[in-house]
Amino acid sequence: MTRVRGRVAVLLLAGLVTASCSVQPSGHGVLLGSPGLDAPSPTSVAPPPPPRRLEAPTETHTGKGDATVQLSWPTDVPGYLTFDCPRCDSNIFVHTDGDENSLINAIGAYHGTVWFNVTEGRDPSRTLTITANSSWTATLSDHRTLPTLTAGKPYSAKGDAVLSIPAGVTHATFKTASRGNSAVWVQGGGTMDLAVNEIGATTADFPVPGPTLVEVQAYEGQWTFTAS
Repeated sequence: MTRVRGRVAVLLLAGLVTASCSVQPSGHGVLLGSPGLDAPSPTSVAPPPPPRRLEAPTETHTGKGDATVQLSWPTDVPGYLTFDCPRCDSNIFVHTDGDENSLINAIGAYHGTVWFNVTEGRDPSRTLTITANSSWTATLSDHRTLPTLTAGKPYSAKGDAVLSIPAGVTHATFKTASRGNSAVWVQGGGTMDLAVNEIGATTADFPVPGPTLVEVQAYEGQWTFTAS
């Protein structure tokens, strides 16, 4: 048994000597950082382009109860719908015939702003279908009517809203004590990212590459949004 172990040791030693005298392929290519070789530069990811800031005349419709409204709004212009129904005490639904079809789903008195026609390459909205049990006003406007945040200054509001985030902002904090559902969508390059989707009181931090727009969905809650 001792002789066998000794022979194995001799064979292993011989193998090590042979390996040290020859270069064997590893199958893994060249190690980065070897002398005389330049490491490749890391790939940088370009920030998404800012949302389209096209303009159109403000359009206002009024009514009472259920209705279907034909829009004059240009189909290639992103729009922002402010809907008011201060005496509603039942379900409120606002839908469009476009791909972004469900704009508002609330109960009781409502005041808020939501976006539409903001996703590039999708069917635009040409009509509004409204379900309500009282008098209402629907105002369609462009980005010039949106509140623009100041970096580092908290902005407080209640309900649904669309906010304009200035250039230079990279981060945001959303805070609410609401017991309901709260969501925050960040727009960029014709796409949407869901940054917040919570039920109940929450504080959320997330990246926001300004200039951009965000939509807050929190129709029954007070909230604070801080961009920095």
